[in-house]
Amino acid sequence: MKKELVVSSLFLLIVACIGWSSDQKEVLESYNTLMENTADENWHDLSRGLSDETNQLLDEIARIYTEAGVPFDNRGEKLLASLVSDTALLSFSETVISIEFINEKAYLLSGESSQIRSYQFIRENQRWKLNLIPVLDEFIGETMAGISDTDTNTGISAAPTYISAGIGACEFVLKNNLDHLSIWNVYCSSSNNDSWGDDWLGSSVLGSEAEMGIWLDEGIYDIRLLDSNDNTYTLWQVELGNQGVFWSVTNQDRDESN
Repeated sequence: MKKELVVSSLFLLIVACIGWSSDQKEVLESYNTLMENTADENWHDLSRGLSDETNQLLDEIARIYTEAGVPFDNRGEKLLASLVSDTALLSFSETVISIEFINEKAYLLSGESSQIRSYQFIRENQRWKLNLIPVLDEFIGETMAGISDTDTNTGISAAPTYISAGIGACEFVLKNNLDHLSIWNVYCSSSNNDSWGDDWLGSSVLGSEAEMGIWLDEGIYDIRLLDSNDNTYTLWQVELGNQGVFWSVTNQDRDESN
């Protein structure tokens, strides 16, 4: 499949170049290279196709997450791989609609119908490179909404050490004591409910040693967690009363099916 995508992309590059200027051809070539590296999961070469400012911001975000316990090892390249794999941050289409130049920047429009996206390129070191700063700014604003701790040097919020959710009278507290793994999803619902419902973490991330308090009414609940490697951890029929419940999640709690 990946080889087919590369061949198809090269064919589109040849066809699309007919009648286009040399600058448009260069932008299209850079776009197709980015698409091929994404399909091949070649994160190193993918990052080389991004603007210097984009890579600097990725490194800074990775540093903040790493300090908060999310295992990105201070490497923007590792963060980029996670973002591309787990989100719609980059969604390249083989259908290129137009390439226009405004204020020394190139704007490539691709996709079909409601899936049309615009990509901004800037010229650095004789190459057109993808500038993700506007996209990352929006992404960071959405994913870190509601987090109060802010890095004073960058203005970017760090992962919280405690998250509170719910409005009940009884607190279910869980603590992330996993080895070098963050918790990305928390589901908790009544044991009588066949559905897990919404993710209580929302857009937040529970890093190492961080805690989350879920406030619920007295009752019997099932709870399931997903970590950053898609492992699951499940407790069934937990009786929650006024005394509350505390769960220190460790690697030994991982579901056997993982």
